[in-house]
Amino acid sequence: MYTPIINVLCKAGQANAGFELLEKIEDLGCQPDVANYTTIIDSFCKDGLLCKALDVFSRMKGGNISPNVVTYNCLIHGLCISSQENEAMVLLDEMIEKNIMPDACTFNILVDAFCKKGNVLEAKAVVKRMIQRGLLPNNITYNSLMNGYSLRNEVDKARRVFDCMVLTGCKPNVYNYNTMIDGYCKSKRMEEAEQLFNDMLGKDVSPCTITYNILMNGYCHAGRLEDAQELLKKMCSQGLSPNLATYRTLLANLCNRGYLDKALALFEAMKSNKLKPDVPMYNFIIAGLFEAGRVNEAREMFSTLSEGDCLKPTTRTYNIVINGLCRQGLVDDAYNLFRTMEGLTCPPNCKSYNVIIHGFLQHKGPFEAGDLIQEMLSKGFTADTTTMSLLMDLTSKNQLNHPVVRKLVGDSGMACEEVRPKGLSAERNITPEAC
Repeated sequence: MYTPIINVLCKAGQANAGFELLEKIEDLGCQPDVANYTTIIDSFCKDGLLCKALDVFSRMKGGNISPNVVTYNCLIHGLCISSQENEAMVLLDEMIEKNIMPDACTFNILVDAFCKKGNVLEAKAVVKRMIQRGLLPNNITYNSLMNGYSLRNEVDKARRVFDCMVLTGCKPNVYNYNTMIDGYCKSKRMEEAEQLFNDMLGKDVSPCTITYNILMNGYCHAGRLEDAQELLKKMCSQGLSPNLATYRTLLANLCNRGYLDKALALFEAMKSNKLKPDVPMYNFIIAGLFEAGRVNEAREMFSTLSEGDCLKPTTRTYNIVINGLCRQGLVDDAYNLFRTMEGLTCPPNCKSYNVIIHGFLQHKGPFEAGDLIQEMLSKGFTADTTTMSLLMDLTSKNQLNHPVVRKLVGDSGMACEEVRPKGLSAERNITPEAC
């Protein structure tokens, strides 16, 4: 009667409560079974509480309850996600010594862990042991190996694994194709990615949204935006719905390359498809509009975001707007916006200070920037390379005599000639990962 309760508690992320219940069961003279212990061990591992999981494992063995293969798999996975692959291998050996036969899942957990770190040789050694025990690699095993090679930028070796999988009679699934196509895209080998995509269609393996997103991202990185947009149309014609990641990739690249009207059209199309834009998407659009000198539209987009009920600008959003205003010489407006951040949940960060200081140095009054620098330093922030470059240049020309600035330049230990002004840093070339 206690098993369902323990299961519910652990699924709700309350492993501690599940363990307390297990202790009460023991105090009542009842004996929890292997499934109860395994459920709690698995929950602790997933919560990152590996020490507690190991304590429960020890308690289990001390109570003469033999762990099964599922118990070991849970612990091996917990060790692997804690970057303790060697300890996980020790558990594998312990299993075998106790005649608890590892299954394909056991080996796949270890192969995947090694591959995610690019340690393909260790992964292959695990696969060898797997085969020696009469277990054949499956789609998951091959996928991990392909991913491991791709992470090492050894896409040809990844392709050999893919081909080996086919030769052994293991039919590639959509995940295997996605991994291989992604490897080609990241290596900028788009022709091979396209060939594999077409091969996928010929083998009756239906691409999913992720497949299209991978290929679309590859086109964007290769500067082939028209192909990326055509792929979006093809995706929709196949009855697949683009997700936020699809639109985020296209919007970022359209904005970065100055195709603002296309980006805005896509932005509206996304909303008409009942997908709500997220803050990074607004950031792409706002940064792109400022970069194109379309200040009023950028400010209007910022206002739309600020006045919305669900989404709110982040510190990064404010930095983009402050930077854009400064680049247009609207330093007073930028400064006023900078000051409004202090009363919000996204206060100015180091980037915020450096951006507004750049604006003051270039468009307003260099001496006034000194007070902002003093304020920045008092909050534990530091001047970035561009700020230091501008300050050193002005100081070397005796155009900036603020005592704090003089001390900052002197403490930097850098000769003025070492760094030259680079101009105002722009919030552009924003990628989905950066936001």
